[in-house]
Amino acid sequence: MQQIGQILFILGIIFAFAAGMGVEHPWLPAGLALFGVFVGLVNVIDVDTNKFLITGIALEVSASAFKQFSYLGAAMSDVMIFVGGALLVVAMRVLFGSALSNLWKTHQ
Repeated sequence: MQQIGQILFILGIIFAFAAGMGVEHPWLPAGLALFGVFVGLVNVIDVDTNKFLITGIALEVSASAFKQFSYLGAAMSDVMIFVGGALLVVAMRVLFGSALSNLWKTHQ
């Protein structure tokens, strides 16, 4: 299952980059975000969460530096939408896991 998640993540990055280079469609950002959410659900296991979150944040920040360039900026914007969806799922999973574990510790 983890290998499928990794393949889907790589395909999502390639699709988002290619979409930003020339494909225009009103549903494209929503589709990329939903696919990112799906990849976030499938891809990241508990061991990889910190590494994934830190790397994803670094990618988001570094991709924003390319916004001034027309084609590359559009491509990186779509990559940020895709990765942002995956980061949202992983961050929520970590947040709720942390909150619930602290809740159980206080009631024991």
